[in-house]
Amino acid sequence: MRIAHLSDIHFGTADHDVVEAMVEAVHASKPDVVVASGDFTMAGRRSEFRDAATLIARLPQPVLATPGNHDLPVYNILERFVRPFARYRRYLAPQTLDRFRNADVALLTLNSARRWDLSLNWSHGRLSDEQVERADRFFASAQDVRFRALIVHHPFYVPEELPGFKKIGNAEAMLRVLAARRVHAVLSGHLHQQSVTSRSLTVAEDERTVHLLQVASAASTRRRNQPNAFNVLDIDRDGVWLTEHIGDDDRFTSMEPRLVIPLQAPTPGQPGRARERPIEEITGSEL
Repeated sequence: MRIAHLSDIHFGTADHDVVEAMVEAVHASKPDVVVASGDFTMAGRRSEFRDAATLIARLPQPVLATPGNHDLPVYNILERFVRPFARYRRYLAPQTLDRFRNADVALLTLNSARRWDLSLNWSHGRLSDEQVERADRFFASAQDVRFRALIVHHPFYVPEELPGFKKIGNAEAMLRVLAARRVHAVLSGHLHQQSVTSRSLTVAEDERTVHLLQVASAASTRRRNQPNAFNVLDIDRDGVWLTEHIGDDDRFTSMEPRLVIPLQAPTPGQPGRARERPIEEITGSEL
């Protein structure tokens, strides 16, 4: 089973040569499913969403997607507050899925973008208690699936060298559910940086790990000192292998695959107490 994970294309500041190279490289990787974790646009303009809709139609199908904070209208404040995801719903939701499940994988997307925030920075994300419960129900019904992952836009971990960013709100409640349901990974974007980290949690005296797989911007010119990139995840009998595809002008080069998640036989569990390790759906009603 193969998953391509891309994020933060940012039409409006996207390098269109890189977009073309990315589409070609994603097709060449022959994924079974594509995951896109938000920020298709830069300012939520209709023209940017039209470009994003064209891209989605060109990618291998099916595509799972969730909005990012840049996919809300930036300049139309009234629409941002009254109908924040109307443009996303019109242009992208009809072409994408909010969840995917087969014998090998169970994938769920949740919308972490918010129309406003108590701070002056409205880019921060949050998960509601209802979304935590939704994840619990979904993954409780997928205990027999080999690989389980949650897809959100905002990160559960922010490196110290990125001041101004915050980890996703309600992270601890979600992580306790993910650990209890033996969810292997969270796939996210937002930071425009590649990273693989993890959280260790204790559930009924059993230590479990949730892996946090962060992907860089796939095509934006706002690279934050990293090249454009997307990831490919291969799930086999040994575990999950991650292959980074790094952009260089008009081409993407695949790196050596590395085992990032050893897989064990799934077993149901109970919610437990979170503990740091030293190392470190979109539904119509939501939109």
